[in-house]
Amino acid sequence: MNASQRACKEFPRMEDKKDQAPAQDAVNPGVIEQLEQEMHKAAPDNTAQRLLDFLVNNLKSIAAGCGVIILAVAVYAGVNHWRGRQAAKAADVLGVILIQKTEPKARVDALEAFLKDAPGSLRPTALLELAASAMVSKQYDKASTAWAELEGSSDANLKVVAGIGHAKSLLMSGKAPEALTLLQALKTKSPAAYDLPITRQLAVAAEEAGNKKAALDAYTELATKADGASKPYFEFKANQLKAKS
Repeated sequence: MNASQRACKEFPRMEDKKDQAPAQDAVNPGVIEQLEQEMHKAAPDNTAQRLLDFLVNNLKSIAAGCGVIILAVAVYAGVNHWRGRQAAKAADVLGVILIQKTEPKARVDALEAFLKDAPGSLRPTALLELAASAMVSKQYDKASTAWAELEGSSDANLKVVAGIGHAKSLLMSGKAPEALTLLQALKTKSPAAYDLPITRQLAVAAEEAGNKKAALDAYTELATKADGASKPYFEFKANQLKAKS
């Protein structure tokens, strides 16, 4: 074996040495981890996707909830529509009563029947008609009941008118002391514009109840504040009561 052959045997060929070299990773693992972190940072916000997933997953329950809301709105609208139709029908019935029932007692009977199921919006009108018709037909107890309910009205003017009417019905049914008490209380809480009408009723009720002082005070006030044709009468009554006191 010559020197050349020995050299080849001792030093393997480069190709053989390359095959025997240990395998190494194509990319450093640290570089891969860093790259993944950067990709995660750069990824867009997935809020929209999560919202879409939620809607898809809960579509049935959401639809059911919307259905309940729609149903509630529909029921409310239906009830309002029904109430509107009922009120319109009731208004027609009341109109027929006022047109056809011209005799006071017959009108009272018809209005009492109507008021059993009357809608709230028509109740004050029906009660006023009932009270007026009952006064004309001398059914003072029924008139008193109607006036008393109207006194609970939230309308200040209607409240005063009802109070005067109530006192009048009590007076006409022989309950002058009750009428006087009602009018004295009414005068303290009514607008000044109603002073004279209330005082006129108060003077009559006081005289009927035998309360001479209250009657004298009322007629004296009327003689001072009233004018026109009624003034001499009030002056006469005031002087008459003074002479008797």
